[in-house]
Amino acid sequence: MALNARKVASTGGSNGPSQDPIEVGSYPCRIVQIIDCGLQPQRAFQGKEKPPAYEIMMTYEFTDEFCLDDDDEEDTSKPRWLSETFPFHSLEMDLAKSTKRYKALDPKEVHEGDFTALIDMPCTVTVVQNEGKGKNTGKVYNNISAVSAMRSKDAAKVVELVNKPKVLVLDNPDMEVFKSLPQWLQDKLKDNLEYGGSELEKALTGAPSDSKKKPKAKVESVDDLDADDWV
Repeated sequence: MALNARKVASTGGSNGPSQDPIEVGSYPCRIVQIIDCGLQPQRAFQGKEKPPAYEIMMTYEFTDEFCLDDDDEEDTSKPRWLSETFPFHSLEMDLAKSTKRYKALDPKEVHEGDFTALIDMPCTVTVVQNEGKGKNTGKVYNNISAVSAMRSKDAAKVVELVNKPKVLVLDNPDMEVFKSLPQWLQDKLKDNLEYGGSELEKALTGAPSDSKKKPKAKVESVDDLDADDWV
C-alpha cells in the first residue's frame, strides 16, 4: 500500500527498566517512524462488525524527554518514543484521524498527501494519560490526543533525531527496516490480510508476488468511521 492519502479511493517493547508515563502536556518532537501496516481486521464498534481497513503507524521521538537508566538518571542517548496506529483513509474523509493528522502537519498539502514525506518533521505532540482496561486495569498509559505543526522559527530550533528515521511501505518494503522492527510488529505486518502474494512475502520467503489478490477495504461513508477514527 502506497502511503499517499490523496491516492486512496474515497469509496473505499524495549530492554532496561520500565518507564513511567510522562506528564500530560504538549511536547516538541520529530516524526521518527512511519510504518505501513497493511490491511488489518478491525474491532467491532457498538456491536457492529467493522470491515478490514488499511492502517498506518506513526512514531514520535521526543526532543526533551528521555528514558531512565538503571540509576534512574536520564539517558540522553535514548529519547522517549510514543506511537499511534490508526486506519488510513482518503483525505476526502474529513473526520478520519489520518486526515486530521496529515492536514495538521501539511495544511497546504505541499506533499500532496504523501505521509512518507513527513518523516523527520518537527511537530508538537499533545500527550494524555489513560487508565488501562481489563487485564491492564490499574495501569496508566500515555496516548496521543493531538499532533500539530510548528511555526517555522520554532521548527528551526528543534534538535535533530537521535535515532535513524524509518519508513516502511509494503508495496516496496525496505527489508533492513523491516528486520529492525520489534518482533510483535513484524508479526502484525505478516498477519495483514494481503500478505499472501505480497512483496513482503516474496522478500521473506521467495514466494511469487502475483498470487490471488485479497479483497480491498472500503469505506462507504463517514458513518463507517468509529470514534477512534475521529480523534
